[in-house]
Amino acid sequence: MKKILCVVLAVLMTAAVFSACGAKAKPLSDIFSQIKSEYKLTDMVEYTDVNSLERTYGITAADVDEVAGGVNNSGVDMEEIVLVKAKNADTAKTVAEKLTNRLNSKLAETKSYNPEQYAIVEKSSVDTDNLYVSLIISKDLDGIKKLYKEGIGVK
Repeated sequence: MKKILCVVLAVLMTAAVFSACGAKAKPLSDIFSQIKSEYKLTDMVEYTDVNSLERTYGITAADVDEVAGGVNNSGVDMEEIVLVKAKNADTAKTVAEKLTNRLNSKLAETKSYNPEQYAIVEKSSVDTDNLYVSLIISKDLDGIKKLYKEGIGVK
């Protein structure tokens, strides 16, 4: 009886592990919509397609399958959210490099004239999870990252 119970528990634990790892990612546009509604993002100019990213970041349609996000249009607030699903591992690296360049530019831009915004940008990072690459600059960084990670099925 103990052997059967151990085997059943082992099978159930294995199934739980594999089902958690295989969590299906939501579309990035749905994730961004949830972020917008929960964090009341205002003054955001949304990225509606890859062409929006090409002008600002140099990210091209050849590099990505899906994009979502936006940048604050107030001119004062540095809030910026860029969510990208790359086509493959190589393009994910390229996207991460371009987003890192943008983050470094924002750091340099705010360092000497806006200490409050600099502190927000300084806490930010470019994160890569398999084919998903993100740049999230926000005073609500931790909460937004949590929603994003849940949305793409990463814990």
